[in-house]
Amino acid sequence: MDGVSVQSWAPWSGEQIRFTTAGSVDDGKSTLIGRLLLDSDALRRDQAAALGEGDELDLAALTDGLEAEQAQGITIDVAYRYFATQAASFVIADAPGHEQYTRNMVTAASTSDVAVLVIDASRFEGELKPQTRRHAAISALMGLNVIVAVNKMDLTGWSEERFEDIRAAFRDAAGALGLAHVSFVPISAKNGDNVVRRGNPPWWAGPTLIELLETVRPNRARADGALRLPVQAILRDGDARIYAGRVEAGAVKAGDNVSVGVGASARVKAVLKAGKPVPRAEVGASIGLQLDDERDLAIGDVIADGAVRYAREIVADLCWLDGHAWTPGRRYRLRQGSLETQALIAQVQFVRDISDFSERASAGLQVNDIARVRVATREPILADLYQENPATGAFVLFDPDSNQTCAAGMIREIEQ
Repeated sequence: MDGVSVQSWAPWSGEQIRFTTAGSVDDGKSTLIGRLLLDSDALRRDQAAALGEGDELDLAALTDGLEAEQAQGITIDVAYRYFATQAASFVIADAPGHEQYTRNMVTAASTSDVAVLVIDASRFEGELKPQTRRHAAISALMGLNVIVAVNKMDLTGWSEERFEDIRAAFRDAAGALGLAHVSFVPISAKNGDNVVRRGNPPWWAGPTLIELLETVRPNRARADGALRLPVQAILRDGDARIYAGRVEAGAVKAGDNVSVGVGASARVKAVLKAGKPVPRAEVGASIGLQLDDERDLAIGDVIADGAVRYAREIVADLCWLDGHAWTPGRRYRLRQGSLETQALIAQVQFVRDISDFSERASAGLQVNDIARVRVATREPILADLYQENPATGAFVLFDPDSNQTCAAGMIREIEQ
């Protein structure tokens, strides 16, 4: 089940790697972030000095920066930090551990390449905590590989038995969720063992956490997929109409034949970046496209290649994030990139039981529920499957009156 074996891990020298940290409250996520930044020399001298020394070192202070967090002693926001090693550069999203801030975990995971789930070995009592299980389920939904950082191992006397018990428990959860790639590492975030530098225990011959992270290949920045360019603005350059947006997948060059909106096609006349022609643009680039002829495109339409499908009914996995329960028949606004349309949840097929990950029937949705649903929309939406194209296979539902985000969804099937 380990995604990286002791013999096979090797640094990936390539694009920026984004990862999220998650787990239950007080398992040591913020301390781990602090240790990564400190031991990778990512802090200014004054920042490092402000952490204290020896046993008084307060590594969590680097990420628990909000006054509300400090007052409550918990992390409630997503804290982004940046650092680099000789092998790779990283963006860290420190997601909250408390159940009421699950939405922040979803936000952090949506742009990450891998999830680092932290488990407190000193408080492990034979089974995973509910929020750890929920974070594992969200990671599976988002298609993320997982690194399990078994923390506070020093408080167990570096017990190999405890480590193996936690590994067995998480492997059971991973099997139920369909998580194919999971790696484990025993660490002490407070002391720094096996985070950046190698340390205890003597029985561990595997990679450190940073060595595992250096093997990650970005899964949100591939240029080998089909082009997806949601139109964000329509501009004029003299007599020419320019369709501006961000390349969410694939690549585009002058001369390409593309689909524009529902059931129409065109040829790319020019690719513009910062107003100047470029030979080619790849995923992540903000560009403008001039087509061989003006098309009746609107903001939210998608310029694409490959097998483009549009649908008014989809089956999706949904994380319900609203404190108010779902009301059958209630209409929401669906946002997919820059497209917005009216939508409703036509059916709840099942809700995932966090205790054992079984599928149970349910007539409703409560906050933090993870469910499989059927969604109907007023206008057709781009029906990319999330596992094939995460950038355009995801959407959010929000309340049209309050603009409150109600759910995050991932398209799994297309209703014919």
